[in-house]
Amino acid sequence: MKETDAHIKLAEKLGAPVSRRFISILEAMFTPEESQLLLELFAPATCPELASRLKVDEKSLSKKLDDLVDRGVLTRGKTQYAFHTSLLAFHHDVVGDPAVEPVPENVKELWGDFFRNEWSDMFVEGYIRRQETTGRPVHRVWPAIGALELSPKIPPEQILPEEDFRVTIHNAKRRIIAPCGCRKLWAACDHPQETCFACFDNSRGEYYINQPNRLLREVSLEETFDIVRKAEEAGLVHIGVCFCCTCCCEILYSLTRAKRFDLLGPSRYRATVETESCSGCQTCIDRCPFDAIEMVKIPDSKKMKARIINEKCMGCGVCVITCEPNALTLEIARPPEYITGQPRYETSPEFRRSSPWGFYDLK
Repeated sequence: MKETDAHIKLAEKLGAPVSRRFISILEAMFTPEESQLLLELFAPATCPELASRLKVDEKSLSKKLDDLVDRGVLTRGKTQYAFHTSLLAFHHDVVGDPAVEPVPENVKELWGDFFRNEWSDMFVEGYIRRQETTGRPVHRVWPAIGALELSPKIPPEQILPEEDFRVTIHNAKRRIIAPCGCRKLWAACDHPQETCFACFDNSRGEYYINQPNRLLREVSLEETFDIVRKAEEAGLVHIGVCFCCTCCCEILYSLTRAKRFDLLGPSRYRATVETESCSGCQTCIDRCPFDAIEMVKIPDSKKMKARIINEKCMGCGVCVITCEPNALTLEIARPPEYITGQPRYETSPEFRRSSPWGFYDLK
C-alpha cells in the first residue's frame, strides 16, 4: 500500500473529494496507520474484534484507539469504538463542534482553504439537490429574539413556539453550548465563537460533555440568553442550531458566495421602516447580510431614508437590533401554516438518513 492510499480511501469513504486540499488535511491529522484504523471503524467494533481482524496485538491496539478517543476522533462505548460516517460529521465532531483543543494552526489553515475553495460549493450543490427532492429549503432563518421584542405591532400570542427561540431556551432540560466549528477553524471575523446550539438539550450534547478535551459548557438560563443576545447584537443570523455570519459559516458563507439566497427559507417575518423616525444613519445597510435595505430619496426630506426590499428580506431582524431611533421593526409577512405546515428539513427522516452523525449509543 502506498503511503497515501489509506488517506485516499478515507476521503472516499467520507464522501469527500479526493483532492489535494482534503488529502492534505488527512495527512496533517493522521498517520497512514491511523487512517487505516479509521477505515475499519465505519461500523462499531470492540478492540478484540479489531485486533483479530487486523492480526495485531490487542494491548498496543487498545492504546492507539484510546489515543484517538482522547483526540476526539473516535467515539467510545463501554466496549465498542466507532468513527463517523460523513464529511460533515467528521468535521463537526473531530475539529469543529463540540470542538476539541488544541487544533494546530496548520490544520486550521488547511481546513479553511478546503472550505472556501471546495467544500462551500459542495454545500450549495447539496442544498440544491435536497430542495429539488423535498420542495422546500434545507434551512430556515429564525427571527432574532431582540427584534421580536422591539416589534410592538406583533401580538405575542401570534408568535409561534416553533419560531420563538425563547421557548426553546426556557423549555430546555440541559443547556449545553459549544464554540462554532466554522469560526473556530477558519474565522475571518471577530464575531462571538461560543454560538453553537447543535448539542443544546439533546443526547449528543450529553454524550460529548463527558468526553475528554471537549469545549462544551452547560450554562444557566440567564447565561444562555446573554449568549444569544450578544450573537444578535454582533449581527449573526440565527439559522437552525447556528448563529451564522457571511464570512465564515458553512451555510451563510456558502450561499453568499454562490449568490443563492433562494435556497434559504426566510422567517415568517419581514422588516419594515417607519420613515419619519429613520435618521438616515445607514447602520442597517451595513448590518443586513442579504442586501435587502437601500437608501432612497424621500419627498420633503433632506436625508436619504432606509427602504426594505421586500423580496430580499429574510426576516432575520439583525437590522432591528441596533436601530437607535427604533425606526425598524418586524412585521408578520406569512401565515402560521408557513411554519406549521412545512417541517424543517433538518428534523426530517430523509435528512437523518442522508446525514448520519456517528455512533453515540455504543455497546
